[in-house]
Amino acid sequence: MKTSPVADPAETDTAQLGKLLEGCLHTIDQCDYLLQQINEDSYSQSGKRIASIGSHMRHILDRFQCFFNGLGERYIDYDARTRDKSIETNLQAAQFAVVTMGRRLQELDISPAAQLRVRETVYHLSPGVEVESTVAREIMGLVTHTTHHLAIIGIIARGLGFKLDRDFGKAASTIVFESS
Repeated sequence: MKTSPVADPAETDTAQLGKLLEGCLHTIDQCDYLLQQINEDSYSQSGKRIASIGSHMRHILDRFQCFFNGLGERYIDYDARTRDKSIETNLQAAQFAVVTMGRRLQELDISPAAQLRVRETVYHLSPGVEVESTVAREIMGLVTHTTHHLAIIGIIARGLGFKLDRDFGKAASTIVFESS
């Protein structure tokens, strides 16, 4: 009977963190790509029924900031967003913040299995909820959350006449499905 070799947990953690960070950096690269394509007016322009590209970008970056702010204490509070209007309204401020987040992700040195407490309000008529999580799960959440907002941003940008990569804002699983 053949048995599978037992993987070294440290190697598994390193490989897992690498994959998660690749996905996360891909979303940050998409943010950077978009910010290089559009102009200042389009960045902060909003319509009657739709938020601006800048408001979505600020929201994305707020979540990343909460993640990094909470890592040291192993307590992430997604309600503690700064909601920095300069990132929402100033293209250069957003570009700087995106590059900074990319660097912070590249320098991240923590086990994906590290335990965290995470807090967020999930229903407006009740207090925030706290749950146990891991670094890996929170990075995965950042990827999917960012992808969701990039899809919306893509709709807005295309509506303003900007040409984006056909896979911009698509989930990785959708891209894999469409290519098979």
